[in-house]
Amino acid sequence: MTRGRRPLRALTEAMEIAGRRGSVENVTGRRGRAFDFIIIENFRVVFVKVKRSQTSFTYPREALFKYEREIASLHRVALTQATAREFWVRSPAGEWQYFLIRHDSVIEVQADGMYIPREALPIETVDLSGTSSDKTKDPVSPSENGE
Repeated sequence: MTRGRRPLRALTEAMEIAGRRGSVENVTGRRGRAFDFIIIENFRVVFVKVKRSQTSFTYPREALFKYEREIASLHRVALTQATAREFWVRSPAGEWQYFLIRHDSVIEVQADGMYIPREALPIETVDLSGTSSDKTKDPVSPSENGE
């Protein structure tokens, strides 16, 4: 069973983007294959699946939910130290999003395959012993004399 037409325009654009990363090998064959093309970089081989989307994704989990079947199929490709699996999505506005499919997670990457770090906000934490991370006494915890 298929879900719509093949994304021919998206595939053409994707192969141009992939060409900046290394040698690109188009994969011909049956329609339900796990990936559309292979990028041969200096240090690894990347298996890429391309899809169109009606929207952009804020979180990788959204892409995983919407394209669960396609990502599961791509997940069957062997993952070693010399291989990677990427899922590329093109919005109607021509914007691309790239996701690295790992054994246990999906993370967003840039067009060149580099990881996009998420902004981390500083959070003061309190451990269970009642002292905060800056070693001051937690005002909510009971005092040592039980009051």
